[in-house]
Amino acid sequence: MKRKVELFFGRLLAAMKQNPVEVILALLFCVLGGVAYEVEMPRLNIVLSYFPAFFLISYILNGLTQGKKKERLIYILSIFSCLLFLGKGEGVWSSFWLVTIIVVQLLYLISWWKSDNKLFIKRFLGYLRAVFSAVLLAGIAWLLSISIFYSIQYIFEIWKREDGRFLAYSASIAFIGMLPLLFLMFNQKREEEGDDKLFNVLLNYVLSPALLVYAVILYLYIIKIVVLWSLPKGAVAYIVVSFVAAIFMLKGCQSFLLRRYYDWFYRYASWVVMPALVMYWIGAFYRINQYGFTIARVYLVVTGIILTGITFLFLTRRFGRYLYAALLAVVLLVSVTYIPGIKAQDIERISQTKRGNYPIKTEVKTHYNPSITIQGDKPFDISDYQTIQRVLGYRDSTGMNAMIVRDTFYLYNENRNVILKENANELFARQLEKVGLKLTDSIPVAVYPELLRLDMDSALLVFDEISIRKYLTDSVYRVSNMGRGYYLKKKK
Repeated sequence: MKRKVELFFGRLLAAMKQNPVEVILALLFCVLGGVAYEVEMPRLNIVLSYFPAFFLISYILNGLTQGKKKERLIYILSIFSCLLFLGKGEGVWSSFWLVTIIVVQLLYLISWWKSDNKLFIKRFLGYLRAVFSAVLLAGIAWLLSISIFYSIQYIFEIWKREDGRFLAYSASIAFIGMLPLLFLMFNQKREEEGDDKLFNVLLNYVLSPALLVYAVILYLYIIKIVVLWSLPKGAVAYIVVSFVAAIFMLKGCQSFLLRRYYDWFYRYASWVVMPALVMYWIGAFYRINQYGFTIARVYLVVTGIILTGITFLFLTRRFGRYLYAALLAVVLLVSVTYIPGIKAQDIERISQTKRGNYPIKTEVKTHYNPSITIQGDKPFDISDYQTIQRVLGYRDSTGMNAMIVRDTFYLYNENRNVILKENANELFARQLEKVGLKLTDSIPVAVYPELLRLDMDSALLVFDEISIRKYLTDSVYRVSNMGRGYYLKKKK
């Protein structure tokens, strides 16, 4: 056991020595993850979401500049790549973010420039295995840390109001600090450990049979469309993309199997997917002709071109290379995402302007009534209180502050310690109970002053205002804003 632990940390240390810039990036972004929790900076959160891209760019440059003294400077300077996104970039799950993450991973696979399909797929599978192993180990470590934290909190009755901070910090350490380092370790070059029996079973007895069933379902649907002479449903595009991508990925994995039962199927993969692609293009052209281009439809067309291009590439042995397929995908995705004039947003604007629909009008459906602001200026006796302090509605190290974060109300003292933490809606429900009301009742103006006064054990918190909304789905008031006010400490 001791030998295995020493071997594990030895490999980890070796990986860190071989990838110094990647290690610095991981540590830097790990710290920024904690800063993002403490400081309200939306732009910082966006930069953090692109960490996988920055990390892989450095990793790619590290591999390309090994043993090259002059080019090595480019690798070292890649640590500043994050500065490119300080004024640009879009948030998580935007098309820009998704394409960036996909393109960087494709560039990593391309960077070795291996046209041999077996070597290309071998690297791809090694990358997937390293990512999966790193995510699994980092996830287990994070869950264990949470278990330890809540055990200590429960047994010793400490850190009662530090849940949010601990979860944010521990997640940053596990998934931004640890996970990349584990990936570097697992992705080191090493000799293959022999044939993977689980891999053989998975492909031969699970994935390939499932893909055959998938193909039968698609062909039956195509027959139905032809017989009824109807158009394919919109969501079928996702099914076709999944089917075509899966068939070519599994085709590449066949060379690693001991027994290749489905060569008869994968040998004709290009011909198998053609009817599905025809259906894909019919649906895409119909919707574009009817409604014009949108950002989503631009990427629909680009995805179709990539899949069609791969299909024709694999019709011949000479050009049927995964390297060429990855290059095609990178060129097309980069073109419609980063190049002005042909970006997806520009194509959408031009198309919809011609139709008189730009900017695109969207029907805004609200699920709540207009907000109600509870305010009051009724005077009250302060003779029973020793001190009075202003409470700000944002984090300020010079005084007290209060705010709502993810539906939880926090009150901090001047030392940044949490002196009150409670679900904002539950807190407001308690305030309503004081005046004999519930969250579903109408609130008369006469009780506003009392609702603004929150009695605490040794103090009184008086809010400037409380904003609430009643949602149409359940007719229950929910707090949208609660923070600024005054903190009055009672006399002893």
